[in-house]
Amino acid sequence: MTQTQLFVSTDINEIPASPTLQPNPVAAEPNREPVLILVIGSQKGIDKIVSALYLRRFAAVQEWSQIVPAQTFGKLMRSLIRYVSLD
Repeated sequence: MTQTQLFVSTDINEIPASPTLQPNPVAAEPNREPVLILVIGSQKGIDKIVSALYLRRFAAVQEWSQIVPAQTFGKLMRSLIRYVSLD
C-alpha cells in the first residue's frame, strides 16, 4: 500500500509567523528558464502551503510574491519564480 505524505506541517511552532511579502527572483542565466509557480486558495491555505514548502527547503517565505486577488472570485494567490536548467 502506498503512503501519501501530507504537504503541511502538523507542528504550528515550525511555521514562520510573519512572512516578508516581496519576491526575490534570481537573475536569469543562459540555458536556464524561469518557471512560475502559483498557489491559489484562501489566505490560510496559501500560508500553510508556503510554510510547508519553506520547511522542506523548497523556497524561503520571502521569495514568494505578495498575496493578491486571483481571477476566481473569493480566491487569493501568491507566486514564485524558479529557474530550471534546460540541459
